[in-house]
Amino acid sequence: MGFNAAPRAVRIGFSPDHQYHGAEARIRHMSLGEWEAVIESDDSGAVEEMAKRLVSWNFTDDNGDPIPATSEGLRQVDTSLVTALKIAWIQSLTGVHSADPLPQSSPSGGPSLVESVPMEPLSESLAS
Repeated sequence: MGFNAAPRAVRIGFSPDHQYHGAEARIRHMSLGEWEAVIESDDSGAVEEMAKRLVSWNFTDDNGDPIPATSEGLRQVDTSLVTALKIAWIQSLTGVHSADPLPQSSPSGGPSLVESVPMEPLSESLAS
């Protein structure tokens, strides 16, 4: 039996201290070939690709009516929210999302090796 490697949908959310905390969206990932095409395009290409992959979100308008999770609906959303959503989606594509901090139990690591490198000048060569 094979493994289904089709792009999956991910939930995008924002941390409690983010200005858009509470906004949520589900957006499908993309294949490597699609990703390569997006990173070679301008910024509007990433927004259009994200719009094509929208599955759902909890966005409403001023009247409390749901905004459809479509390309047309995306055009009704505040540009800064669209930008934050796009950045979070791209971070999820690359495996890093700012709303996913390291657990408190994560070790801080050891001392830097750079600190142990001696900084005095080297002795002159005997050949000179």
